[in-house]
Amino acid sequence: MYLQSYLFVLKKNFMLLIMAAFLAVLTFFIWTGFPIFIIGSSIANLTTNLVIIHFFIAVSGGLLFSLFFLPINLKVAKRMAEMKRRSVLGSFIRLETMWILGSSLIYETILVFAIQL
Repeated sequence: MYLQSYLFVLKKNFMLLIMAAFLAVLTFFIWTGFPIFIIGSSIANLTTNLVIIHFFIAVSGGLLFSLFFLPINLKVAKRMAEMKRRSVLGSFIRLETMWILGSSLIYETILVFAIQL
């Protein structure tokens, strides 16, 4: 159901996806560098536990990356709220949380793979 909603929204507003992809490419070093160098360094000053450091790096990277798709997620949340008869805010929070968690997981996977090279 979510996939159909995304396809409907992107078919109707394909420029949102083009703008999000263009901005993600232009600001690549901000949403990849800030979590690694700023967040990672400040958390490393507090603790030496690598799991906690990687967790905060991944979550902040996922949060920054998910901001590019905020307008798309808001339109999908409105559509899902109408379909499921829920509040728009509740649908948006669920959807954005899933985007942040998914982006964080992908971000951490790529980070661990890049460190091992």
